[in-house]
Order: sequence, then structure tokens, then C-alpha cells
Amino acid sequence: MSFCIYDSDIALCTNEQVVIYNLENDAEQTIRLPELQIDKKIDLHNNVNIETFHTLTNVTFSNDGKYFFVCTNRKQLCLYERRNQNLLSNQTLVRAASKVRFTPSNDIVVADKTGDAYLFPSNKSENGILLLGHLSMLLDVLVTEDEKYIITTDRDEKIRVSMFPNSYNIMSYCLGHKKFVTNILELPHDKSILVSCGGDGVFILWDYENGKELLSVDFCNKISKNDIDNFNQKLQDCHLDETVEILPVKHLRLSVLDTTSSLVVMSFYDNSLLLAYIISGTKDSKFKATYIQSIILDCEPTECHFYEGNLWLLNEAGFQVYKFEQNKFVLSDVMNFKLNRLNSLWKTLRKDSIKQNLFPILYKRKYDNVQEYLERKKTRLSTTPE
Repeated sequence: MSFCIYDSDIALCTNEQVVIYNLENDAEQTIRLPELQIDKKIDLHNNVNIETFHTLTNVTFSNDGKYFFVCTNRKQLCLYERRNQNLLSNQTLVRAASKVRFTPSNDIVVADKTGDAYLFPSNKSENGILLLGHLSMLLDVLVTEDEKYIITTDRDEKIRVSMFPNSYNIMSYCLGHKKFVTNILELPHDKSILVSCGGDGVFILWDYENGKELLSVDFCNKISKNDIDNFNQKLQDCHLDETVEILPVKHLRLSVLDTTSSLVVMSFYDNSLLLAYIISGTKDSKFKATYIQSIILDCEPTECHFYEGNLWLLNEAGFQVYKFEQNKFVLSDVMNFKLNRLNSLWKTLRKDSIKQNLFPILYKRKYDNVQEYLERKKTRLSTTPE
């Protein structure tokens, strides 16, 4: 499940449909996704579509609100006009997507689980153009606001800054994370700065053109040991041997406050906690991060966004909107009152959605055949006649 906001339009998507709800006129429109252009045999394992556990369902408006795309867990990418919901293109991706974004000029960049990034022009219905490749699964991708660079992150702790669109020219690497990097964003009040976070309990500010770390903020002490123990149990339930000391970041959201400061909000996999910080300073002065709040929700947020200064959250219970005032987030009674109809829609859509735990793909499985071999050898020797 995913949602996005532009003006009064809120788009919600499931595996099969998109609902556009308008807050002003209380109207809704349902869009059924078209058939896949290429009918491909679905890989099944124990009667389960294995791709379901490695992909996403995502709906996003372009920055200017002209378009929106839908990317499904069937490797389908559809582009629509927002005003009239006309379908402009219906593409089938080569591999399952791990991250999809609009570029500033409304093209679409897709990062996939094999480590490749493709560009899909919005003015042409054509196959994606391969931009670059990593040796590890890509977890995030963005094209900078000036469209000079494409920045990619992977499961092997790397952040690569490449020229755009000639991405074979690598500008720099931002190396400093000790685990996978799940999120990158430009700092709203200073776009020459990159903010990153992932699985190592820190968020980092970078002078990304030069690959220089400017500030590292550790938030490990803001997360309880009980939450970490519960997450480790979930990893064991997924047959993963790894034990973690910090929760991995699911969402990183930034919002500008003024010319010298921005808000930072992070959510975490399999947890109802949100952490909020203020980053102040500029590239020409010293950056500083100030912790301001921990927000405890009823359950893990499915998605969250900043829009016009408000923080929008979606979880199992529905939508909630927080406003930022007097240096803290509080529920917006005015906005939440308007969302009753939308939350009724959400309850209906939620019944058709498939709940996925995507965090297992962040951790590499460890294979140890030695112990198994020794056990077989011991059994064989014990049964061999003297």
C-alpha cells in the first residue's frame, strides 16, 4: 500500500487499483490498472509468488502535480495524467523495482533489486534506458534538483554519486555507513547537502559532490532494547541468522522550516516509533542536529509524507495528520476531521491489500554447509561396520 498528496488530491493504491480522493469536493475516482503488456510466467514457490516478497506497490505524484505513476509488485509501471487520469504509458520492468522516483523534469527513474537503474522518459512510451549498475541490490535512487547527478544507494553500505544522464562518469562515493543505506534525500534548505540513513543507527549529512561527511547523528539511544529484541525475533522467524543492535530506518522524510533549518522524521521497520530532529546550519556554517520528539503510534506506519508543513501518516487504523507548532508535532484536529470519509475508503482498500514484510531482503542470508557436512560424516562413520 502507498499514498501520495498533491493539492487536494490524495492517491491510494493497492495491487489492483488506484483511488483518487479529492478533499475539497469529497469525490473519489477509481482507476483499474491495465493488463500487463508482456504476459510472463510467474515464478511460484510453494504456491506463492516469490516476487511478492521483493517488490513494492507505490503511487507518486510528480513535483509539479502534472503526472502520477503506479508501480506494482507485478513489475508493472504505469504513468497517468493527474487532472484527467489518462493513461500515458504501461511498461513492464525487466526486474522487480526496489525504488521508483520522478526526476525534476518528470521522467521516471527506477532502481531494481539486481542493482541496475533505468530511466523512463515521460514524453515517450518506450523501454527504459539503462543508466548504471551496482553489484548489490539498489535501495534508493534520486536525481538531484539541478539534474546534474544521479545518486544511488545499495545493500553494501555504498552511496554513489554519478553524472546524469551520462552515469558512467562517477563523481564521488559517500562512504561512512556500516550497514545498508535505505534512504537518501537532498536537505531542503541547502540542496547541495545529502542526508542518508539505513541500518546502522545514524543519519549522515554529506557534501555529496566531494564525498565528504559533514555530520553524523547517532540515534541508537532513542530506541528501546525491547523493540530491538522483538525485531531480532522477527529476523529469526524469517530464518535469518543476523542479530542487530538497532532498528533499520524505513522512511526518511524532510521538510523545510526556514532558510537555515529543516525538519527530519524517521520511521522504522516493524515498529510504531517516529523520531523527529531539526537540522540547522548551512554548507558555509556548521551543521547541527537537535532531537525534538519521539512519536509513538498505535502501529507501524505503512507510509508517511510531509505536505505543506504537515506530517501525513498511514497505518492499519487509517490516516492521521500532525502539524508542527512550538517545536513539536501535535495532531491536527481540523485536518483529521476532514479525513473521516477517506479513512472509510482505506478500510475497504485494506481488505484487498497484501501485507508484506520487506525488511528481510535487507539482510543477507548466511549459508554454513560445514556443520551440515560434519553431521552427515558423523552419521556415516557411526553406521559404517568395523
